[in-house]
Amino acid sequence: MTDPTLTDLQDEATWLEWREGVLGDRPFIRLDRLATTEQSRAEFLEGARLLRLDKLTRAGDGGHGPTPIQLVIADLLEAAGQDGKLFVGIGEPRRTTKTTSVQCVLVGRCRLREDYQVGWTMLTTGAKAGERFRKDIVNPVVRIYPDPRTRPFLINVGKGTEHIDFRNGSFLNVYTPNGAGFRSGGFDVAFVDEGAEGDPELVADINSAVIPTMDTKIGAQFIVAGTGGKYRTGNLLHSTLTDPEAAVAWHGIPETTPPEQVSTWEPTEENPGGRMRELIELTHPGVGYTTPLESVRRSFNKQSLEEFLREYGLQFGLEGATDRAVPAAWWERAGVHDDLPEPPPRFCAFLKVHHDGTYASLGVAFEYSGATDLVTDAFALDGEEPPTRRAIALWHHQEGTRGLEREVLQRIRRRRIPLVVDNHGHTAAIADKLEKTIPKPKIIRTRPADVPRAAVELMQALEQGTVVQFNQPILTASVDLVVKQAFGQFGTWRFGAPKTKPDHDTTPVEAVAGALRFLDDLPRAISPSDVTDWGTE
Repeated sequence: MTDPTLTDLQDEATWLEWREGVLGDRPFIRLDRLATTEQSRAEFLEGARLLRLDKLTRAGDGGHGPTPIQLVIADLLEAAGQDGKLFVGIGEPRRTTKTTSVQCVLVGRCRLREDYQVGWTMLTTGAKAGERFRKDIVNPVVRIYPDPRTRPFLINVGKGTEHIDFRNGSFLNVYTPNGAGFRSGGFDVAFVDEGAEGDPELVADINSAVIPTMDTKIGAQFIVAGTGGKYRTGNLLHSTLTDPEAAVAWHGIPETTPPEQVSTWEPTEENPGGRMRELIELTHPGVGYTTPLESVRRSFNKQSLEEFLREYGLQFGLEGATDRAVPAAWWERAGVHDDLPEPPPRFCAFLKVHHDGTYASLGVAFEYSGATDLVTDAFALDGEEPPTRRAIALWHHQEGTRGLEREVLQRIRRRRIPLVVDNHGHTAAIADKLEKTIPKPKIIRTRPADVPRAAVELMQALEQGTVVQFNQPILTASVDLVVKQAFGQFGTWRFGAPKTKPDHDTTPVEAVAGALRFLDDLPRAISPSDVTDWGTE
């Protein structure tokens, strides 16, 4: 489809066809309901005209006019208004023109609605908000209406008092990033840009100031936009993007992406799994429109991986993380209403001892073809075969390590299987003792890279519905509290205890994740020599 003009986009069919350019081939982490009406299109397009989107040349493709993602954002805001949703979260990579998209809607609403009140700030600095106001809004509208005497609105660019008076009772006001400016007014929309930048104290101040000003406004909206931040707990953007009651558009590289895929731009001899270029093309809705792919590649080469994944992958750091790692809905969906069966002949067993030696868990994973659950029911309703799935379970759990070697040894000898162990601390010490027994069991020790890989692969399996669990209370209790804990280079993490409960028993979830990780590495047919060593060599 060739670039539609602003006049073309007034037609609903043209609008929807152009919008499909980002909906069809660039999957969202989360996208809530979209809606378009004649009025919402008119408001966005009036804002686009005033901001001269039809005159500016796009850097990505040399075209003119709004891009598909800008239409998506406009329709997200319209649907949120129809559904009475106060909070709207927009998480998009750098150079997606997400700020311009929201500006078009808000300027258009102020122009075409009476008595519409907008407050806008950026969680960086007040000076930055004023600068963006002058460059993004004032400069283009002055180009269209150079004579202030005939201009259909009044513009004030005084530092600290920046605003536009639309002469129909509508105002667009720019504020410093705190709650002071908002407290005195009543707003139809509060727009907080760079929403991941404010510290928790600033966020608390803005929340306490802004939300009460919207209590008397029908269809009020609190819009938060930005890219990823260094932390997530107390982060305004992260809390909005993950709020089940908010309306959200969120593109990014999923945190379940294996670390090697984000390590290099293209596959290399040292890292054949590298595919950052491909991931960017899949998840950046500005590439091919407003953003040249080469510009993103330059950023990848110049920035640290941590910074790049925040700004272009919409990932959030783990500083102060207290949010549970495994979504409750994923874990509940994986549960089957069936007793834990005896593992089949081929299965993987993984041993993990708490770093303080306070708990120990033996987890297992195996191919599963048992009872139906929510996943199989859903596939049956669609007339499709369910995906091949694996089961994870806690095979043994105890406090402390007394008698652990004997318990583990009896189990693996009885079933004639090798044992995988976390090769650190108390677990490695237990493995050392096991290897001194005759016959010596076959023990596979992890490498450092296996720790984050196991966590990621369990999350992928839960998200995709390819793993089941048997609602074991100890395992579920462990899952309910584990958080993502930074591990190694940025973008890699492991399951860890929350800071509020540092002694939490994470071994059950770590053990089942490890078992799932190594299941495919086991041979299909296991001979006695694969699992025991009589020490005859």
